[in-house]
Amino acid sequence: MGKYMMEVWYQSPYPGDAARVPRLFVCEFCLNHHKSATGAQRHKVKCVWRHPPGDEIYRKDNLSVWQVDGRKHKQYCQQLCLLAKFFLDHKTLYYDVEPFLFYVMTNADHEGCHIVGYFSKVSH
Repeated sequence: MGKYMMEVWYQSPYPGDAARVPRLFVCEFCLNHHKSATGAQRHKVKCVWRHPPGDEIYRKDNLSVWQVDGRKHKQYCQQLCLLAKFFLDHKTLYYDVEPFLFYVMTNADHEGCHIVGYFSKVSH
């Protein structure tokens, strides 16, 4: 993800044959996944995202928190959950993201806002 290569702890149910490749490339801004470095590089050149979708609800220095509505930004939230599954054994939410609000913390630099972590809660 981005400039980092991470060893995952668990399997994640990415669709199609993306779940079976030895290395998966994830865009750190829009979270789209690619099965090859070439595909990821092509995407990086075209990707216009530099921060999560939704509203920036907090900022202090380089840290921001973004509120992302699972109903409005379904694909992004699904990709976020699939990515999280690589590190959370008991993560069960992947695709049914519409009832949730996601809060994504980022650290900004000259390239954009890089994800630090997130949590979600049921929207009222």
